[in-house]
Amino acid sequence: MKRHLLYSEDKLRGLLYGTWIGDAAGASFEGYGPDLIPSLDSHYFISHPPVTYTDDTQMTISVLEEMVENGEIIQESLKERFLKRFSPWRHYSGGMLEVIERWRSGEHIESAARSLYGGMGSFGDGAAMRVAPISAFFSIKSIEDFTEQVKLCSSLTHTHPYGISGAVLQGYAVLLALNEVSPEDWFTHFYQLEIESAYKIKLGDVARALKHQASAHESVRMVGNGADALDAVSAAIYSFLRNPSSFEDSLTFAISMGGDTDTIAAMTGAIAGAFWGYKRIPSWLLGSLENGKNGRVLVEKLISKAVENRENIRRGEDSNLR
Repeated sequence: MKRHLLYSEDKLRGLLYGTWIGDAAGASFEGYGPDLIPSLDSHYFISHPPVTYTDDTQMTISVLEEMVENGEIIQESLKERFLKRFSPWRHYSGGMLEVIERWRSGEHIESAARSLYGGMGSFGDGAAMRVAPISAFFSIKSIEDFTEQVKLCSSLTHTHPYGISGAVLQGYAVLLALNEVSPEDWFTHFYQLEIESAYKIKLGDVARALKHQASAHESVRMVGNGADALDAVSAAIYSFLRNPSSFEDSLTFAISMGGDTDTIAAMTGAIAGAFWGYKRIPSWLLGSLENGKNGRVLVEKLISKAVENRENIRRGEDSNLR
């Protein structure tokens, strides 16, 4: 079923630029421990503004393009978008580089993804970090159809159940944010998801960290900050729920946790941007983002097309009612 954008232009722009800002701002600190990360405030970002995105945002853009152009995830089509847009200098992981080489050699999609890590498939956060745009095309009541699309997007590169469940959980967090569900109610929604039980155990750790208002340092021990999806998605959700009052507080907390900072901050930015919208993102985080055909120009073009598609469908529906 071909789908169209269901949320405001401001919300879509918020989740996209939130991903980009988190990705670009966090990339400078990837692999750092929290003790090595400076105080991140407006003064820091004015002198060290986020500019260039990594593979996280590049693949997110391709997912948005797929949803805008096709209204659903068609794996072969999305694979071609990943290949066409692939820029190795944007710091792709070793697993993704291997999958791309296998695709280029003609290997089947499912076989290429399953070959990773001794046939287990990847359980990293690379599927979760790119799914946010899918959420913008689904209502909160369409969870089964939404989950199916997330799984199609994820299994291109991640066949391990932990990698796929992480993407479902992250995408659903963005969906809750788009609908402005009170953060106090998120756990009730999360526990109803059909995801690996390890995630529900980890969500218990997130809840305990929230109860104690764990600092960025403390949350590394309680929640984690690694590149596996189980840690990274949980860290992103914690960063938002710990700091739900503003986009920038969620973002800076996510980076201050250290570890896989670009991806954790990208996912946090997607959630916070979806919740608050683009207009609530501070200008000092937006002013230096790269422009041109692969930057703002491309993102704005896709946003405009998503809005145009929705309006065309609405006009057609109105015409049919006459």
